[in-house]
Amino acid sequence: MIKIGLTGVIGSGKSTAANYFSKLGVPVFFADNSAKKIMNTDSSVKKCLVDLLGSLAYSNGELNKQFISDKIFNNQNLLKSINNLIHPKVQEDFNLWLTNQTSPYVIYEAALIFENSSEHLFDKIICIKTPLDIIYNRLKERGDYSKNRIDKILKNQLPQNVKCSKSDYCIENISMDSLVIEIDKIHSSLL
Repeated sequence: MIKIGLTGVIGSGKSTAANYFSKLGVPVFFADNSAKKIMNTDSSVKKCLVDLLGSLAYSNGELNKQFISDKIFNNQNLLKSINNLIHPKVQEDFNLWLTNQTSPYVIYEAALIFENSSEHLFDKIICIKTPLDIIYNRLKERGDYSKNRIDKILKNQLPQNVKCSKSDYCIENISMDSLVIEIDKIHSSLL
C-alpha cells in the first residue's frame, strides 16, 4: 500500500484536498483530528500537557485549544516539547489505522510533515500551495484568526516554496476547479 503525505501551510486547502481524495474513495487519515483525540483522551498526555502548560490547558475537562495555541506559538521550546509528546502518538494511531485499510494508497493529511522530519514515512508527498492573500482571507472568514495569529502560525511552519520543493507533487490551489483537476491527475497515476 502506498502512503501519501498531504501537506501545506495553514489555510492552504489541505483539508479540502483531503476531502476530495476521500470522495474518490481514498482512505484519509487526518493527523490534527488524531492529535486532538489523543490530547483529550490519553491520561498520560493530559498530565504532561498540564505539567507543561498549567491547569488552563483544559477547561471543563476539554482541551483549551485557544490557550494552548497562544502559549505554543509564542514559545519555540514549548512547541517542540508538545510536538515531541504528541507526534509519536499520532504516528502510532496512524499505524493502527493503516492495518484496517485495503486500498491501493492512503492519504495522511498534516501541516507539519517536514517540520517534524516525518517525510521518510511516506512514499510520496503532495503539497498544497495557495497565494498568501487567499490564505489570510480564508482564515479570517473562519472567525477566530487575527492577522497577528495567522502570522505567528505561519512563522512556525516552513514556507510554501520550501514545502513544495521537498514534495513529489505541488498543487497550486487557486480555485476548486483547478484543485480537482490536479488531484484527479495524481489519483489516476497512483492507481
